[in-house]
Amino acid sequence: MKKINLFLIASLILFITACGKKDTPTTEVKKDAPKQEQTSAGNEKKTSEFQIYKMTSVEDAKGSKEIPNFSWDENGKTVSIADSKGKVLFINFWATWCAPCKKEMPELSLINTELKDKNFKMLGINIFQRGNQTIEDILKQIPVSYPIVDANDQLVKAFEKTTGAPIEGVPTTYIVDKNGKIVETIVGSRDKATFMSLINKYL
Repeated sequence: MKKINLFLIASLILFITACGKKDTPTTEVKKDAPKQEQTSAGNEKKTSEFQIYKMTSVEDAKGSKEIPNFSWDENGKTVSIADSKGKVLFINFWATWCAPCKKEMPELSLINTELKDKNFKMLGINIFQRGNQTIEDILKQIPVSYPIVDANDQLVKAFEKTTGAPIEGVPTTYIVDKNGKIVETIVGSRDKATFMSLINKYL
């Protein structure tokens, strides 16, 4: 009986803090991300408020729990997550329709600003596509201090393969240590203090 009660409590907490990709039949992982407005510099759409970059490639991780290498176009230059080797990485998977995702974004932005002079890099990864709201629509309402990569199901599968666990909902956050190993997986939203306590273990 106690086991059943614990399971029900855990399920309720997850329901409150995360959006499952099976919550609605119209939810799906993006097969082809919507095209961004072109600039003379490349595929980036950028305003003074935020930065959004289109993912360009994904490579499977070389070993278990190692972060997959993925790249994006930034100001006409190809940037890879491998370029951040030696830093603690905070990879936050989110979706435009996910309320818990949007709720935690201001605190994530504060974390990124606070740690800007540390060996730390934060990326928001937009994945599950649903509805008419774009990434730009959300970031106009909730400006953030960290870059957003517009990704697709290739990256989802690469993370699922290296961790051995499916991404069942968003937000899902991975903390990667300075050696490129995924050391924390957090499903559901958290507050600033909780995230900071985890990040500081690896800085």
